[in-house]
Amino acid sequence: MKIIEQGMQRRERRHKLQIYYDILSAIQEEATTDEGAKPTRIQHLSNMSYDKLMRYLDELVAKKMINKASTLSLTDQGRDFLRDYGKIKDLIERMGLE
Repeated sequence: MKIIEQGMQRRERRHKLQIYYDILSAIQEEATTDEGAKPTRIQHLSNMSYDKLMRYLDELVAKKMINKASTLSLTDQGRDFLRDYGKIKDLIERMGLE
């Protein structure tokens, strides 16, 4: 994975699956609020530019992982991805492979 400079901090670029996970997690978190999951809030929570977020949202709609109406919501397939990817992340962390 490429490492990018951000100010004085170095951080690794996120893999596409990690970006999907971050976006879906943000949608799940925001869906419980009174206003629902709005793109601008998801942008901030997933730490990405608005134009990049819009491209990823279109991909997630095409993969039937989210519904994009007045607010964003997860489909069953999106919830399954969150659950399964979360388990894999936990396993990797427990094994010290991260």
